Formats: sequence, C-alpha cells, structure tokens
Amino acid sequence: MRRLESLRASANFDRVLARAARQLAAAADTPPAAPGPMADAGPDPAGAAPPLEGATAPPPPMTSGLEGFAGAIVVTGDADPASAVDEAAQRIAEGAPPAPGREAVQYAVEAIVLDTMRPPWLIVGDAIRIDRDFDRSDLVSGRLDLFNGLCRPVGRVDLIHHATNEFVGTGWPIAPGIVVTNRHVAQEFAEADAFGRLRFRRGLDDQPIEATLNCIAQHETDGLRRRTFVNEVLFVAGPGEPDMAFLRIEPATGIEPLPISARPAAKGEPVGAIGYPARDSRNDATVMGQVFQDIYNVKRFSPGFVMEVQPDGATFTTDYSTLGGNSGSAIVSLDSGEVVGLHFAGAYHSANYGVPVDLVTAALRAVLPRTHPSAAVPGPDGAAPGPEAAPRDRVTAPEALAGREGYDPAFLGPDRRVELPDVGDWGDDLAPVTGRDDGQLTYRHFSVLQSASRRIPLLTAVNIDGAQAQPLKRRDRWALDGRIDAAHQIGGAFYADNPFDKGHMVRRRDPGWGTPEAAREGEEDSFHYTNAAPQHAALNQRHWAGLEDYLMGAAETRGFRLSVFTGPVLRESDRPLAGAAPPPDGGAPIRIPEEFWKVAVMINDATGALHATGYVLSQGRMIRDLTEAAFVLGAYRTYQLPIRQIEAATGLDFGDALRDADPLDPGGRELAPRRAVPINGPDDLVL
Repeated sequence: MRRLESLRASANFDRVLARAARQLAAAADTPPAAPGPMADAGPDPAGAAPPLEGATAPPPPMTSGLEGFAGAIVVTGDADPASAVDEAAQRIAEGAPPAPGREAVQYAVEAIVLDTMRPPWLIVGDAIRIDRDFDRSDLVSGRLDLFNGLCRPVGRVDLIHHATNEFVGTGWPIAPGIVVTNRHVAQEFAEADAFGRLRFRRGLDDQPIEATLNCIAQHETDGLRRRTFVNEVLFVAGPGEPDMAFLRIEPATGIEPLPISARPAAKGEPVGAIGYPARDSRNDATVMGQVFQDIYNVKRFSPGFVMEVQPDGATFTTDYSTLGGNSGSAIVSLDSGEVVGLHFAGAYHSANYGVPVDLVTAALRAVLPRTHPSAAVPGPDGAAPGPEAAPRDRVTAPEALAGREGYDPAFLGPDRRVELPDVGDWGDDLAPVTGRDDGQLTYRHFSVLQSASRRIPLLTAVNIDGAQAQPLKRRDRWALDGRIDAAHQIGGAFYADNPFDKGHMVRRRDPGWGTPEAAREGEEDSFHYTNAAPQHAALNQRHWAGLEDYLMGAAETRGFRLSVFTGPVLRESDRPLAGAAPPPDGGAPIRIPEEFWKVAVMINDATGALHATGYVLSQGRMIRDLTEAAFVLGAYRTYQLPIRQIEAATGLDFGDALRDADPLDPGGRELAPRRAVPINGPDDLVL
C-alpha cells in the first residue's frame, strides 16, 4: 500500500480531498473498468471494458465533507459505508495507521486522492504548464528549463495513408537518428515480409503507410516547426519480449537523444511520462474528461511515482495518468532528469507499466551491429559510445587538470581513513604520470591507477556525497589524459564498429557533487579514457550500475557518503578482440576483461563503525566455488561476496580494517561463511 506522507504534507490536501469527493460523486453512476494492464496504442479503440462484478449502488447521502462518494468505497463485513469513510478520512488527516479490518477503506480513499494529484500537465509552446496540484510539483517547477528540454524531442507517431488512424502512439530519440516506441505501435504501420525483413504496410489505395515523428503536436501550437519522417523500421520485438520497437528517422534539428539513466527506477521515485494521451473509451468518460480537461491528442507531462519494481527487473509500475496514445512515452526521473523507462500499458484505476530503460538500450545495442554498425547507442552509464571513427582523440592538457585533489582517504572522517589498496606486484605496471611518483591520476573527487600493459584502469577510487549531488546535463565528450602516454590508454578508434562500449569505472554522476563548478568538473573528468574499460554491449548492468544508489539509500549509511573502489579483474587468460588490427599507436594489444569488481565503504549510522562490502559483475568464474549448486556459465549477474575473494582474484590488498568491516567475512575468521549473494535489488544487500 502506497504511503500518504507526501499528501499529508501538502498545504492543499484538505481542498484536494474535498474536490476528489465531488468528482467521484459525479461519476458514481458509471462503474469502473475491470482491472488489468492493457496496451495504450491508438486513440479510442472500439469497445469498453466490462464493469466490475458485484458493483453496488451509491449509499444514501452523507453529512461529512466526503458526501456522495461512499458508493465508490470498498467496505468489508457489516461496516457502515458512511462511518467507514469518515473514519478513514479522520485517520488520514491525523496520520494514524488504518483501523483493524479497514485497510481496504484507506486504500480506496488514498486512490481517489492520488487520482486527483496526478495531473497530466499540458505542454504549450514547448513549456510545461503547471496548473494543477502534484505532490512534488517543486521538483519540476524548480527546474523547468531541464524538463522543458526533455519534452521537446518527444513526438507523436503520425500516419499517412492509414485506413483508420491518424496517429498511433508516442516515440522519442534514444540515439542519434533512432527513435524508440512500442511494438504494438510499430505494428500499425510495419510488417515482416516472407524473408523476415521489416517493411511498411500498405494502406489506403495500396499506398505504403508513412510514419512521422511529430514533436509540435501541442496545445495552442503556434509557429513551431519540428517533425521528421521515419525512413526505416529497424526492429520490432517478438511476442513475449519487452514491448519495444526501433525506428530510423531523417535527421532533423532539435530532435536530439534524451539522456539515459545509468540506474534502474526505484520504488517511490518521482517520475513523469511525456506523451500524447488520446480519448480512450476504456476509461470512465466523466473522470477522463475531468482529469484531461477534454483536451486530447497533444503533448503532456504526467507526473507520478514508481509503485513497484518487479523482482526480475523486466517491468515496473507507476501511478501517473495516461490514456491510449501514451504508448511509447518516455518515463523520466524527476530526481535525475534522465529517462528510466519506456511506457507500454496501463490499467484503469490500477497501475501503468514501463520497460526499464537498461533493457531498451541493451536491445538497441544488440540490434544495431547487424543493421547499422557505426550508429551510436547509449552506453551503460547513459553516454553514447560513438561515432568513434574520428581521426584524432581529444587530449586534456596536464595544466587543465592542475589542482584536482583526487580521492580523499579522510573523506569518511579523520579517524576513519580509507587508504587506496596496496597494488602489490601491479606497482611495476602502473603507467608513469607526469609530476607524480605514485602513479596516481587525480581528478575532481576521484583517482585512477592505470595499468600500462592493459591500457585500462587497474582501479579507480571515488568519494561520493549524495547530500551535495548536483543535477547535471550529460556531456559525453571523451578525451585522452595528457599526463600519461597515449600508448597506455585505449582511445576512441578501438570502440568503432565492434560490440564493445566504454564502460565507466567511476559512474559519471558519482563525482558530480559540491559547488556547481566542482560538480561539473567531476562529471566531465569521468569522461577520460583512463576511467573506462571495454564492456560488451549485451552486459547486463542493471543492478551493478545501481549499487551506489542502493547503498546511498540504505538506512545504515551515515550522511549519504560513500567511498567506492572499482576495477576490472585482469587475468593473463583475458582474450583480445577477434580479428582486431594491431593498435595504430604502437601500444600493447587490447585484451577484454571478463569480470569487474567493486568495494564500497561507508560509516554505519547506528554504530559509527567502518562498514565495507564487496561486489562482482560476473558470469561465474569468481563465484563458482561460492555457490551451493554446480555452476554453469551463463548470463552476467551482480553478486555480493567477501572482500578477501576480490583480493585473491585481483592481487590487491585492502587491509585488515576493510576485511574486518565486511559482514560476509567478519574478523577474517577462517570459519566465517564463504558465500556469494545474488543482487536483484537493494533488499538483497547484506549490510
């Protein structure tokens, strides 16, 4: 059951509750549609959903401020509807827990208020018109330029020569020249021929149906010119697969890719759907008219919250307001200003459904190599890896990085110092750094130790202060670091025309804190090749990329502060890319690491003690001896495991203090349980 804290805190709560009562009273004669997800494609499909079985007539009028809508309340047993509503409203106002046996009443009242507090704001002249209440309107109103910019490239999928539909849904640019929408949207104008090749269907007068991305379909549109034609259908997902499709569009000014989140959506996170709701007979006509003001087929920004994230990570649910035509909407986080999902379905008075954006980008990276190998696709940290065929990489001069303090061992407190690990035999392999004798490349809020022989980081170390995080616009201009030899780095040419991404070791958002200038420097510094290692495009990094966020949100973490070490597991058995040409810069051949590790350190808020946990992104090699069943190599997954196992695999030494602070290996006792814990969400962390 969703919480009411944010509603109780609203200054407009009483007024909104009363208004909800009046609205639901007006709609009492029309029973709600049956629950269950339904695809949103197309405006107003024929046929309305059947009413709920056992629907009852409204009870007699009530004397309270909730007069007239008790018939919409589910009441169990012999309880009187009027008293049940009065009691529920009283408890909500007082912040009290539900009375025994009245949980259903609380949910019903809560749902009515939430319906009222989920306004689909119109977008007029490329600007969101905030004219109705939402629990966290401040998150949008305080950063209107950011969210207005996110809305601009989202377009309506219009059709020409279709027999019945002028438009069928929503699409948005996910990579240069590529738009994502839903499978059931694309199927309205695309089909496969006898050889499985995708083509445009035939429509009126046997003409091929044409599709356009229309970004100017807004309320009171005046003078805007931003639309483009779809010239190729790249991919349509099959039955049982996530509901998505990719389209290639003609280049157009102003239709630029949206920023992609590096982490999955979290339960309770504020989000917004950007799309084109159409009149939909599957919804209650009166409620629909009130919520959408009888204005349809134009662009809207619909705020709400994430309700649940499925354990397998395949879908998540939300409570924003949508209609048919929202299929393919971009779901953006109101915290980060980045896309976290692709909307694909909704159930009246129940939930909306989204595909997590990491599944969308992983699918696109798998599709493009067999269609357009040089196309740029958002990487696992939200950055586009290409195009990489530029003749020369940008180089950051040493003086431009002067004064960067790097990783701070005393970040968690002067009496809780966390030093860089001892690199052991790797010390002789560190790339020489101009002006330093310790091999440390210092950036804003993080440091890198670079392996000269492997040309990638041996390890990175970053200080993260979540309380001082700044929202930043993505700047994904990669560069070589001029403080070390180019032959000790992997430049952009390697990443052209192969299925490998530049995998951030320090996430781009992690050093983005402090003053606006410091945050910008930290984020820009993360786009040096010294902070990247080749990672296969199909690598599933959902929970790996979210680890820092999981830990930051844990009740045990003091002050939203973490120190995090990350790196690849470097082995002699790592193989080079098949068929790769010798490096043009004369550097060592590039071998691809198979696994990656992470050690996170924090201060336990309850005890004040140091707390350290280890993780690995693995296909099985490091953890095969730590699992109970016989291990078969399969898909990559994120595991938590003892830090000493990471030390054994990497040759690094994190010291007794961190080993003793590891809950999977307390005190380094020989009899301590040795195990690997699969991480499918924050609840799986052993803290």
